[in-house]
Parts: sequence; structure tokens; C-alpha cells
Amino acid sequence: MEADLTERLPEDYKEFVTAYGPGCISDQLYLFHPRAAGGDQGLNLYLLWEQASSAFAELSRSHPELYPFAVHPAPGGCLPVCRSISGNHVFIQPPVNPGEGWSVIVEMGEWARLDMSFTDFLWSALRGELDVPIIEGDASFERVGVVEP
Repeated sequence: MEADLTERLPEDYKEFVTAYGPGCISDQLYLFHPRAAGGDQGLNLYLLWEQASSAFAELSRSHPELYPFAVHPAPGGCLPVCRSISGNHVFIQPPVNPGEGWSVIVEMGEWARLDMSFTDFLWSALRGELDVPIIEGDASFERVGVVEP
């Protein structure tokens, strides 16, 4: 996957999906995985990238003012990694400038850039510390689908 991107994904993201696999966080946020099986119950990251890139490319052409962030495979584009039960997305954004870390971009009706790592974002969301309501209620994780070897 990283060879396709020509960029290394953030270590905290890779460690999290390796440990937990594809699933649903607190019955509200679906976490996709690069090796998740496809199909109706699959949360395959490549499939999410295909769906999101074509949808966001089309939408941003017709309403560029509503889509301030480029989405992969656009140069420097954000990578969708999660989708809410209402169809909104969480992206990770490659470093904009040399020496910076990855950021989290949240599309929940409006777009928000959060200067934090993926795992810091999840931790803050689970504790209700974000201005953007991502996850509400008790923390839980339900594995969805299987990871292919």
C-alpha cells in the first residue's frame, strides 16, 4: 500500500489497525483496514479509497468551495481511513511541510483539520474532547469482517 502512495503511512495508524483490524468504534465509526476481506461486511481500505476519491473528486469539481482538501490520489491528497455511520469521513493528511507530522482531517458536514496523530485523535474523540462530535457514549470496539493473509 505504501508503495502505491510513494509515502510511508504514520506508524501510530499502522500499529492501531494491525492491533485491532477492521471494525466499528462505539457503534459509530467504521475503521477500514488494508487487508480486510471485501464484500458487504468487508472494510477494505482500498475500496474506501476508490469510493471516496471518485465521489470527492466529482463533488469538488461542482462545488470546490465546499471541499477545501484534496483527496487521494490527488497530489498531497488526504487518505480516508474511517467512515461514520452517517457516511462522513475521517482522513489522515500527509505532512504539508518537511518536518511536520501527519494530521487528521474530519469531514462531518464541515471540514476540520486537527493537528494531531491518528491515535491522539481517536483518544480525544473517545473522551469527548473534540469540538467536532465524532464518537459519543461509551467506548467500544467491534471487529467487522476478517483480515486476509
